[in-house]
Amino acid sequence: MRRMISFDLDGTLADTFPVILPAFRQTVQHFTGRTIHDQEILATFGKNEQGMLQELLPEVPLATASAVFYQAYQRAHENLQQPFPGVRSLLDDLRAHGVGLTLITGKGQRSCDISLTMLGLTGYFEPILVGSPAHDVKTANLKRLLAAQNLAPSELAYVGDAVTDIQAAQAAGIHCYSAAWAPSAQPAQLGAMHADMYATVSALQDALLG
Repeated sequence: MRRMISFDLDGTLADTFPVILPAFRQTVQHFTGRTIHDQEILATFGKNEQGMLQELLPEVPLATASAVFYQAYQRAHENLQQPFPGVRSLLDDLRAHGVGLTLITGKGQRSCDISLTMLGLTGYFEPILVGSPAHDVKTANLKRLLAAQNLAPSELAYVGDAVTDIQAAQAAGIHCYSAAWAPSAQPAQLGAMHADMYATVSALQDALLG
């Protein structure tokens, strides 16, 4: 059994894309009057929301754009106050077996805090490592976690829903369990990576603890 499991948040712990996308759409429309497509937002993923806002609204002061975005994000989260079915059971069982739980997300700290609070998942993860406004830092954060916790690569694994999560874990020398239970999951793309893929949370739970 691994000593520590690190989790992604969006699309792994909860179906947050129906929260993220409207919040960005509303923010861009607020300042420009323009309706943007989801693909324009998704193209900025890898950066945290601060970097995404700078890319989507380069003429708007970041503090001004952020204030509108976080209000929209909080409101949108009122329609999502539960993680995926089985997630709490998985986390509780891992913790009961002495497995350390951490979170490595591309989100910024504030949106991460909002999501964990609204989903009732505060207190599960230590440490929580968040994203950068400049570029994707998941590999760097996984390496940082290995060093800080004095773990061998075989003692840590990552759970994420995207091909980029597999790539980040591979670059850090650790195993990635691919979460394919979200509506946004892309099993064909994960399969092309020969992913260790799970269609349900309970299937992953069996693999980790069975």
